[in-house]
Amino acid sequence: MARSLFSSPAAPCLKCHATGDPAHDKIATAPNFLLAKERLKPDWVERWITDPQAVSPGTSMPSGLFRQQNSQWVFSGPTPPTFNGYDGDHRKLLTDYIFQLTPEEQRRVASSMPRAKAAVLRPTDRKQAAMGPHHSASGGSR
Repeated sequence: MARSLFSSPAAPCLKCHATGDPAHDKIATAPNFLLAKERLKPDWVERWITDPQAVSPGTSMPSGLFRQQNSQWVFSGPTPPTFNGYDGDHRKLLTDYIFQLTPEEQRRVASSMPRAKAAVLRPTDRKQAAMGPHHSASGGSR
């Protein structure tokens, strides 16, 4: 389930994050998830993915990816079909996935995502395309 959210067209995490693929990483604007286990704590990642602008104003990571529904945080965009019937916290599910991500899994997900469009965009266009239509392109990268 977390993989389907991680690679969802509504939140294509690896579009901006480095993957270890030199062709992709020369246009990547965010760090490689494989470093998360060494550098970050899960509770911080949950706060970050909930509202990155509150944690670091001006970051290019968009806020608003999750919204609170009852006592859970759920993905704001359309959820993949694998989420039908799931009533758990989507933010926690994604954070757990990031901390369990292996190089092999990251390559598998990255290879299934389209990248041709990103390679031909100018840097400012890439940022806006990566953030989607409902996010501001202002600010720098983290």
